[in-house]
Amino acid sequence: MVFAGLRVLATVGLPVSVWPDSASYFDFRLWGAVRFPMVTAPYSLLGDPAAVVGVQAVVGAVAWALGLLVAARLITVVGVRLGFLLLGCALGLTPPVTTFDRALLSESFAISLTVLLVAMVLHFACRPGRTAAAGVVGVGVLWGLSRPSQSLLLVVVAVLVAALGSVRSHRRWAWPVAGTLAVVAVVGGLLASSTSQVQEYNSAQILVQRVLTSDERTEWFVSRGMPDTGAALLAIAASRFRDPAVELQDDPRFGPWLRDEFTGVYLRYLVSHPGYAVGQPLSQDTTARALLGTDEYGQARAVLPGPVVAVFWPRSSAARLVDVIVALVVLGAGVAAAVRSPGRRRALAGAGGVLLVTVANLVLVTHTTGWEYERLLLPVGIGARLALVWLAATLVGGVAVGGVTVSERVASAGPAWRWRRRGAARTASAADRAPHTPGAAAPGGSPAATAAGPGPGRPDTP
Repeated sequence: MVFAGLRVLATVGLPVSVWPDSASYFDFRLWGAVRFPMVTAPYSLLGDPAAVVGVQAVVGAVAWALGLLVAARLITVVGVRLGFLLLGCALGLTPPVTTFDRALLSESFAISLTVLLVAMVLHFACRPGRTAAAGVVGVGVLWGLSRPSQSLLLVVVAVLVAALGSVRSHRRWAWPVAGTLAVVAVVGGLLASSTSQVQEYNSAQILVQRVLTSDERTEWFVSRGMPDTGAALLAIAASRFRDPAVELQDDPRFGPWLRDEFTGVYLRYLVSHPGYAVGQPLSQDTTARALLGTDEYGQARAVLPGPVVAVFWPRSSAARLVDVIVALVVLGAGVAAAVRSPGRRRALAGAGGVLLVTVANLVLVTHTTGWEYERLLLPVGIGARLALVWLAATLVGGVAVGGVTVSERVASAGPAWRWRRRGAARTASAADRAPHTPGAAAPGGSPAATAAGPGPGRPDTP
């Protein structure tokens, strides 16, 4: 309740942030719409911008609370569970999360659904079953049909869930879940293909931000049919204070090439320049934007101290480096624990899968858009932060696997515990070898059973 109150308090009464593309979110169509139906449906149903941002804040509070509770239930030590809940609530109250509650964009719903999906995936990885599978499918459908990029990422999610099917404990549920998510991804791809407006604009932005800023890349693209008027068009756009991407789209020479030829030429460039294809998503500029987040798209009140916010969203290069090192340490500790413990293998599979989707999103956003990285990388980036905090909590407080809550920390308590177990096994073995007389109770049996004969599996002793 405290979290929900602070989440609503962070934005209630503040101005609504309207952007040039905000109107497109009120256009609900199943085919030919610029935006996906899971966002346009509530926008068009509510109609009033003030009502929309109010619902976004409430949905965000409920989704975060539910997702955190689902993930926290998997942590067996109560104190560590509470610590995870506090850190998760703190992340959900940081400005890069709350500011989008007052913005007429898709990010608020996308972030809320991402948190829910991460929690459901962690639950499914650790405790597969009908409820966990239904949670992944239900939230996965909403998440995949919220944004075109997320429908593509749903393919990665489906592959990772299918990989869980190689483990016998997950086989019954993993493959049907993966198949359902793959179908949803195909539906999302069809919806995205019903209009080329967003794709064309993103292609123009890639040219403006990446190609025309490099003489080597410009020469390569020109040699493969791109008009050589790109630099002149950028100068014209600057003189008119016009969006350069729109200038390229509207040019009678550049526009047709952009729509018909750019995608194929750009794919050939990525294939023939693997260093760029791999290095650009991992470049300092791109990764720094992914770590920074953004609070420039809306307004929110500060409900947390600045140092707490800086833990999740570091501003300086040194702080970002510390965050990366901490993440690598947590991941390395998770791998080391997974080698020794089957239960922690499930925890690593869940959290590691979320991180792999994050890497896929980094590559996808880098190579399909030319700007607004901070905004486009934000939802999945928040999911990665949540998964790392959860993985760290399971390393300290144990993890619940299967249908029974078991503390992995107790099960791997060290040499003393293993010595006691081996001692108990030796005692039982010695008791089994000791001779006994007819009528006396055999180890683990009753006098009646001994008198009746050896019984199945028991040697006939003299």
